[in-house]
Amino acid sequence: MIYMAPLQGFTDYVYRASYAKVFNTVDAYFIPYISVKNNVIPNKYSREILPENNTQSRVVPQILAKDADEFEFLENILTNQGYSEFNMNLGCPYPMVTNRGKGSGLLPFPDEIYKILDHFYSSAKGELSIKLRAGLKSADEIKDVIKVLNQFPLKEVILHARVAGQLYSGEIDENAFSYATQNLKHKLVYNGDIFSKEDFISKQHKFPGIDTWMLGRGIIMNPLLPHEIKGISLTDKELADLLYTFHQTMLERYLEIMDNEGNALNKMKQFWIYFAQCFPNPKKAMKHIKKVKALNKYNPTVRSIFNEIAG
Repeated sequence: MIYMAPLQGFTDYVYRASYAKVFNTVDAYFIPYISVKNNVIPNKYSREILPENNTQSRVVPQILAKDADEFEFLENILTNQGYSEFNMNLGCPYPMVTNRGKGSGLLPFPDEIYKILDHFYSSAKGELSIKLRAGLKSADEIKDVIKVLNQFPLKEVILHARVAGQLYSGEIDENAFSYATQNLKHKLVYNGDIFSKEDFISKQHKFPGIDTWMLGRGIIMNPLLPHEIKGISLTDKELADLLYTFHQTMLERYLEIMDNEGNALNKMKQFWIYFAQCFPNPKKAMKHIKKVKALNKYNPTVRSIFNEIAG
């Protein structure tokens, strides 16, 4: 099984819906975290969790909270929207989050994690999974966290085996992931540094007991990576046609929902930071995209870039 990771700013509801419509090779979509600000959730989060924006077969919203009260507040909002499965974020590595005792910032405090989970399961309204890093500063932190997680009936645990300080650089700590495979009592999902089918096969050989994989940057660099992993073959023309359809589906939707063409164009430029990796010369493709200032120039530029892989 393949999950789509929740990546703030990238895997928004337009991306997720477009992906599901065009490719349909992902088994579950995780909504980037929602959190509390001044006792409300910001509008950008509200749009992400609307049921009409999440019609795929399995969509899991993620909660970022510092304590049991915040978690319950967000859980109630999601429950009122019809969700019955939630994911708890213990993985966000960015200092603006961790310094507030959220995301990976909770990992050195297993007692606080226990309080949140104990409160949730005292009146649980649905299923809960956890997404976490190996630690905030040390991968040893995961040992005490696992002891806490094993005390609750979690649906699954998704582990990105880096410490927060690494962000997305450096090596995955495979020893930390191996420790989790041996000591965690729950289903374990692998996340981190799968950018190709070769990467996937390598991780599969190292961790043969794992049958579910979460793809993040790998899937937005190459939307067809799940096809490759699942052994779905495509001709160059089929590949180009699918990618172009995906691109156009996203563009049309952003043009529908955004205030003006300029904002939609800027959103698509952000998407190309990763999407350019699909093409023979990513730097050249990105250079052309950056130069575009108006939509009437953008479309022919995109078409010319696609011609490189269409043959």
